[in-house]
Amino acid sequence: MKKCCFFLLLPMLLFSCTNDFDESNEIKQEQPNVISNMTTNSVSINLSQIVTQLVATYPSVNGSNSYNTLSEKIILLKNVSSDNANFAEIASDFSVPTEEEAKKFLVNYDQEYCDLKISSKVKNYFNSILELEYDPDLSDMLYSIITDDQLTSNEKNLLIFTVDCLNDHNGNGDPNWKKRMIVASTSGFEVSSANAVFNVTLLNIIHMKL
Repeated sequence: MKKCCFFLLLPMLLFSCTNDFDESNEIKQEQPNVISNMTTNSVSINLSQIVTQLVATYPSVNGSNSYNTLSEKIILLKNVSSDNANFAEIASDFSVPTEEEAKKFLVNYDQEYCDLKISSKVKNYFNSILELEYDPDLSDMLYSIITDDQLTSNEKNLLIFTVDCLNDHNGNGDPNWKKRMIVASTSGFEVSSANAVFNVTLLNIIHMKL
């Protein structure tokens, strides 16, 4: 029954995110420390699917060389992203992350997780994810997020994207994978949805040693 309700509610949520995606005024009034994504997002684009596309395409550009430096990987991924039509649709506010910015979710994720500027409601969802010992199907949590009227649309987009990516890309036993994923997506959304996609793709590329 939950899954049926989920599929009925998802189009409604996505419709609310079309064209005007700037809810910064609403967010500042209700929750001063919450994510403020200023990007326009299209109803036709599934952000986690773009991540999957970029991860799949990257090896064809990188070839057999999996020992590039972090800065080289960022440049290569920028080139791959530029050639992806779906990424181009969300890239109007995209800013290529620096090596130091990437290290926030690759190296310093513990401290960065503690310092995330998000509402207590979003932090509760993230803490619940981290408390799970394994990588289960998070469909029930996804349903809860979509029906949670205490979350803003931007917060729902952040949470849905993060959960979708965790469902699509597991950490193969990495105990820190979920925290890295959360920091990558959240720090990305502080800039734009394209940056969130880029961060999570970079995280996957490095984790998979591509």
